[in-house]
Amino acid sequence: MPIPLIVLLAILLFLLLLLTLRVRFVLVCREAVVLKLRILCFSITLFPKRSKRRDPKKYTPAKIRKRKRRATRKAKKKAKRAAKKAAKQAKKNNVTKGAHKADTLSLHEKIVLVRALTAALIRKTSKHLHLTAARLHIRVATGDAATTAILYGAVSASLAYLLAALDRTVNLKSKPHDISVFADYLREKSSADVKLVFSMRSIGALSLLFSVMLAFVKQKHAIRAARRKDAKNKQREKNDTI
Repeated sequence: MPIPLIVLLAILLFLLLLLTLRVRFVLVCREAVVLKLRILCFSITLFPKRSKRRDPKKYTPAKIRKRKRRATRKAKKKAKRAAKKAAKQAKKNNVTKGAHKADTLSLHEKIVLVRALTAALIRKTSKHLHLTAARLHIRVATGDAATTAILYGAVSASLAYLLAALDRTVNLKSKPHDISVFADYLREKSSADVKLVFSMRSIGALSLLFSVMLAFVKQKHAIRAARRKDAKNKQREKNDTI
């Protein structure tokens, strides 16, 4: 048999073996919501996307001094425009006062994001995706009894939708779900320890990446839009009371 043909068959066999391997999607929710793809001993963080690495060539002493001189010239120009922007910025700060930062999610928003990512995984591979582990430990706490009760209801509802989707669609291949959700009226900060592990053949995992990415982006935009809307409503109510 010719050597080129042997090499070609070896490459095709290697690719076939890769496509038949099982990959795992690990969805974790603690301080942040993170989705990782694991295959063999390799792990790739899918979400959130990592910030781009800095190029060392852009941080040489000469280039740093050049940027400082350029920044000094720009600072003089900006100083003239600062007074005009001060009023506009103050108004903007009043509208967004009390809102969370765009990248800091509340407990309820984290659970909603976990549900959105899980739905994206299930939507494309409902009969091929297996749930191998599920741990959901959530403590709801705000420091105020009434607020805690309201948040507990919202979190419980979102979690119920998530569990219903898992039980209805995903094949469970491990021990029963490890779930505990309760309201803590003595603490002031909520906490979450959520870990969902899905597994499937690598050939089916390729079709998931785009779907999950789209769901993540849509959910982030929806959260930002809801916050802006709430902030504007609060500002409008405040102006009406004056």
